[in-house]
Amino acid sequence: MFVSYRRGPDLRQIDYLLLGTTLLIAIAGVFAIKSALHGQPDGIGYARKQMVGIVIGLGIMLGLGVSDYSRLLPRYSRWLYWGNIAMLALVIKLGHSSHGAQRWIHIGPIELQPSEFAKIILIVCLALFLVRRRDEIREWKTVLSSLGFIAVPLLLIFKQPDLGTALVVLALWFGMMFIAGARWQHLTIVLVTGCLLFAGMWHFHILKDYQKQRLEVFLNPNADPRDTGYHLRQSQIAIGSGQVTGEGYEHGKQANGHFIPEQHTDFIFTIVGEETGFVGSVILLVLYLLLLERGIAVMIDCEDYLGRLLAAGCISMLAFHIIINVGMTVGVMPVTGVPLPFFSYGLSALLVDMAAIGILLSIAARKHRTMF
Repeated sequence: MFVSYRRGPDLRQIDYLLLGTTLLIAIAGVFAIKSALHGQPDGIGYARKQMVGIVIGLGIMLGLGVSDYSRLLPRYSRWLYWGNIAMLALVIKLGHSSHGAQRWIHIGPIELQPSEFAKIILIVCLALFLVRRRDEIREWKTVLSSLGFIAVPLLLIFKQPDLGTALVVLALWFGMMFIAGARWQHLTIVLVTGCLLFAGMWHFHILKDYQKQRLEVFLNPNADPRDTGYHLRQSQIAIGSGQVTGEGYEHGKQANGHFIPEQHTDFIFTIVGEETGFVGSVILLVLYLLLLERGIAVMIDCEDYLGRLLAAGCISMLAFHIIINVGMTVGVMPVTGVPLPFFSYGLSALLVDMAAIGILLSIAARKHRTMF
């Protein structure tokens, strides 16, 4: 008997629930962006740009979904890895600065954030790296070599500075290493060492002052409500004012008054909480839960080691974003610049998230083996 993996896409195996849930969240995000910028001259323009991003992202998602991930991705992994490092180095030298961070590159009218693309690139490259070391995954040297593999792009991201994305990279590394079969003792040692390193960066002033202040505000939200704690305070007021059914679309007082900084990007969940209340917030969270459940189901059903690792990376990335973003708006997580997947305004993040779903769709369509 000869066993091989299905190469062509099986339309019966495409996870249409995953596809539909993704599009539903993304389209709802366009309306949230329009409402967040209600009354501003460029509000509709931002919503239109996001809609264009959805169309482009849909093309990428479907293109990856009908492609064979096991043939397509390994072919370009080396170019992706080194191209990613070159992009991250370039943004530090020539990138556009905003709010004290240098993370963006202008290409004509388009503003791209290389650190966002680094996440999906590292998922692909790290998965292939671990596949080649499958027989040694439970050895300490493999854990260390995998950390070395992500070290350069991770440090370049941290240098921008972009602590939020750096944490996302570490989260997807943990998720992929766990599914790959690494020893939990090794992962625990890495986690403890990371906490000690973070304490050292705090003590020796490697972290920026605003990064320290965000953590201090998380521990004591009322310490500085007019300055550092302003984001969190206004976010909680907006969400609380929504009560059960919300104040109505484009009728949020906090949103219309633009009291919430970055309410169309990092704090867009406050628009949902204020305008649709507890009911609308729960519906959105249920959609995210459904999306993650379908992703996990794809990973569990996949019989290919590479496919499982790719799925683990995509799920870890999306789950970390959702938990941190929603958590920071209600005060149970520190404030970080982590967007809400498919919902926050931003072309780079949107395309990366849709590419992740495209990879999951490709895995879902090829999860069964064909036997002769």
